[in-house]
Amino acid sequence: MNCFPNNQEEKNLIEFIARYQYLNVNDAKYFFKSKSYYQKRISNLVAKGILRRTKLNLVLGKIGVEYAKMFNLKYSKMNRNVKYLPRLLYLSNFGAFFYDSNTIKFKPSFEIKDKQIFTTIARRFIGILEINGIEYLTYHISEENDNRYLANILYDVQKEKKYKNIIILIDNLKRVNINEFSLGMNHVLVLEDTQENREKLKYLHSIRWSKIINDLYKNKVYFSEYNFCDYTDNKSKYVATFYFIDTEKINRIKYFLRENKNRNIDIICCSEIVGEIKKQLPTANYIIVNYEKYIDKERNIYG
Repeated sequence: MNCFPNNQEEKNLIEFIARYQYLNVNDAKYFFKSKSYYQKRISNLVAKGILRRTKLNLVLGKIGVEYAKMFNLKYSKMNRNVKYLPRLLYLSNFGAFFYDSNTIKFKPSFEIKDKQIFTTIARRFIGILEINGIEYLTYHISEENDNRYLANILYDVQKEKKYKNIIILIDNLKRVNINEFSLGMNHVLVLEDTQENREKLKYLHSIRWSKIINDLYKNKVYFSEYNFCDYTDNKSKYVATFYFIDTEKINRIKYFLRENKNRNIDIICCSEIVGEIKKQLPTANYIIVNYEKYIDKERNIYG
């Protein structure tokens, strides 16, 4: 027992690796408050046989496996399928990024699907992102995925019955036509898979929209009952808000403008996505907002 860790941060790290099988050494920083000497702590865990290194990744060592079984941790026996490894490494990286988030919980796909069915024949979602209690079925499209893989994801979403909110992370947004992602859901958020966008996901439901609307419209618009906009004066002013690209909302706005030739809509968004939305809705009125000053990150606690 003396060789087992006593430090809670080290316990959290071991528990995570037991669950995800692999952890890139560069992602270990998400488990330690002090970034200055955690490498020494990892080296110590390796020396004790709790962890071991395999190329650039950490996995459980013999003692670590014993520890996981003794304390009934969620434990996945290491999968050595070479074709499946990139997916496991991505899931580990993704889960580690959100590990210490107050607003997001991530449940990886291997805890949802039949573990005996690999991604070549199973549904392709990477897991469930729960953001402030709202669940999003989440997919990832990498540079290596071909058009057939993309078509399979679209088919997966179309047949989805349980989840009506979808997040699709794409390594390169330029390689897809976002019109293809309008699939009859509540929300389909399409975003490039960058560190910045992952960080922004933490605050998806933490924006003080009421403050933004008051600053812009001085309480002259109100919550909307329409599904294509978020605020309206119930006369001639319609306002839609975008934190990320939402293909379903874009499609609903398109339909409204097509059926109401004499009407227009204000779109509130950030500078990073305005160009892509303008391609889809060229006649809308655009208001660029810096969302950072409307997010109170200190109070942003997951309930």
